[in-house]
Amino acid sequence: MSPNATPVDRDTTGSLRPVDVVAPPGLETALAEELRHLTGESVSDRPFGASAEWPVEAIYRVLADSLIAARVYLPLARGHVAQADQLYELAASVDWAAQLGADDSFAITASGGNEALRHTGFIATRVKDALVDQFRDATGRRPSVDAETPGLRVHCHVPRQGQATLAIELSNGSLHRRGYRVDGGEAPLRENLAAGLLWRARWPQVASLGGGLFDPMCGSGTFLVEAALSLWGMPAAMRQRRLGSPAWKGHVPTARDAILEDAPRGWLDNPPARGSLTMVAQDRDPLQLAAAHANIESAGLGEAIELIHADSFRAPCPAELRGVETGLLISNVPFGQRIDASQDQAEWTALCSRWVEGLPGWYWGILRAAESELTWPLRFEKRVMVLHGGVEVEFLRGQFSEKSLRRPAGPHALAGRLIEQGRRGEYDAADFANRLAKNWKQRKSLIKQGDNALRIYDADLPDFKLAVDWYRTEDNQTWLDIQEYQAPKQIDPQKARTRLAAATAIAVDTLGVDPDCVVVRQRARQSGRQQYGRLGGEHIERILRERDTRLLINFTDYLDVGLFIDHRLVRDRLAELSRGKRLLNLFCYTASASVRAAVAGAQATTSVDLSNTYLDWAERNFELNGIALNGQHQLLRADVLRWLDHRPPAAERFDVIFLDPPSFSNSKSMDDTLDIQRDHPDLIAACMPHLAPGGVLVFSNNRKGFTLHPSIEKRFQIDDISRKTLPKDFARTPERRFVCEIRRP
Repeated sequence: MSPNATPVDRDTTGSLRPVDVVAPPGLETALAEELRHLTGESVSDRPFGASAEWPVEAIYRVLADSLIAARVYLPLARGHVAQADQLYELAASVDWAAQLGADDSFAITASGGNEALRHTGFIATRVKDALVDQFRDATGRRPSVDAETPGLRVHCHVPRQGQATLAIELSNGSLHRRGYRVDGGEAPLRENLAAGLLWRARWPQVASLGGGLFDPMCGSGTFLVEAALSLWGMPAAMRQRRLGSPAWKGHVPTARDAILEDAPRGWLDNPPARGSLTMVAQDRDPLQLAAAHANIESAGLGEAIELIHADSFRAPCPAELRGVETGLLISNVPFGQRIDASQDQAEWTALCSRWVEGLPGWYWGILRAAESELTWPLRFEKRVMVLHGGVEVEFLRGQFSEKSLRRPAGPHALAGRLIEQGRRGEYDAADFANRLAKNWKQRKSLIKQGDNALRIYDADLPDFKLAVDWYRTEDNQTWLDIQEYQAPKQIDPQKARTRLAAATAIAVDTLGVDPDCVVVRQRARQSGRQQYGRLGGEHIERILRERDTRLLINFTDYLDVGLFIDHRLVRDRLAELSRGKRLLNLFCYTASASVRAAVAGAQATTSVDLSNTYLDWAERNFELNGIALNGQHQLLRADVLRWLDHRPPAAERFDVIFLDPPSFSNSKSMDDTLDIQRDHPDLIAACMPHLAPGGVLVFSNNRKGFTLHPSIEKRFQIDDISRKTLPKDFARTPERRFVCEIRRP
């Protein structure tokens, strides 16, 4: 025997055998608990799963009935292998003739590796050489290699540090392959991963109480099938195919056959009668449901599980669940994969709210992306990280109750919490305090000139990536709107929160604002309906005067307050250009530019936007100024890109067009995406047929680094007014905006 090799200890009577059972990553504890239940034997938790010394009957029981186990190994030898020769010696220390005959076949797999043994293929080859050489030296004959259906499966694991292990693999490959899956559908779960999550979600306890099971986004139905198998066990053929290494000489046929002939063992000692539990799955994709149906029938569970074609966002709690007092809702909801990425936070919150209402007292478990822009709306009691398709994902579990729905602090409530935390002095923000005080001193001259909305600070310091906007409302209140630019993922969230709290408290004290007149929001790139989604349940509106115009601002409900304060000089220019003339405002937002122009004496205004939210806001802005929306002033809901396609008669053309598109938009209501750097030549060209002779197009955008295409400069007369319309409080970041006037030559 090699001096590096250590035989695996065995019970001297031969009645106990060492065994290593591998779990899906993240479900080691669940596996150990399941093994204790199935065998009644002691089990030691390990980083890879579980280890034990069991009678052979217990090993066969696990092979036949464990739903969570991935592989089952019988260790033969362990030893230190820092190089290839030591690996060969370790393999040569095993008495291979005691494991298989010269006429049998074998296959060798390997995992891990270290500095000298980097490739699993080479590791497997060295083990094979030792096995073959031993047989040749003893008998002149050798077993054959059969990678598909070997008589003996051998596995070698070489860790980066520690002892390598040689083992017989008693499972027939990975045990997640039950054999019932006809169609995996999209983003299918591994069967043993689904089983492990069901265990962690307390399915055995729920089922023992007669509880139901509901998967609202079932995909190919893996959760439902595994839940049923956990109660009533796997069919005989499914259990039979799980036993591997048939040529292993250590098999005890009588014990093996007894286990296979015995009734399958599930997770309950007294399982309910088949079909007695309500087990329902639904999905909005008929192809996914077809896959689920095929898999359920293949597993022989058609009478136990009911499938429904429905969209959970429209039908969250099917009628089949009425009267089921307890149960488990479990689902794999990978945001942005099977689920439309445009489903926004509000819709998920509404869905969870209806689950809470419709399934009171039920338990729930949700598998979702670990990194998601959407916060899961329910409070959870346990979070488990697992691997799904090679990607780390999170499994959350909890129970539906009146208190389980998260009520995130709105911008106003968040500000109050941050001020309180910041005044405890947990973070040294002296640099920020000095810069803010300096900026405030410079801005006071603008306030004296009548400006009621100013930017006081805009990410001036690298450690404080936030904007601080100051407002003086019509009722003479002063408000602060603090917007935190989303921190990179590598920044510790707790540190970022402490820093934001310090900055918020300093801003309140430095600018002399009432702590109750502060809001804090996080700015992040929005898409689809998220661009118009509400932030929370708060609702704080005020009226602000800009020159002689009254405009509604909302501090809490949306990503922006409804007024782009960096455009106030642009609005001045538009009001001047539009006196006695016709103005077209495209991508009008809350139509503040149109209202300013109407108050200044514009003959007519037409404001176009796709958002009902902002058009309603625009209507209120007109009402605040006593301007009726009639033939002269109108609001139109339309996709600007399509609306511009029509060619108006000369009498309907506009003297002034204001074109202020978003830098990028993929709103679900649009026919196509909009990228202003790519699309502005076509957009400008589409505006020109709507421009009256001698008219002017004011084109603006806030894309950093924007450059006007040379074709526009060749075709039209361009007057860059970016500097002329840049307010002093935005002078530090001129590269963020571009404004020009475009006329026909």
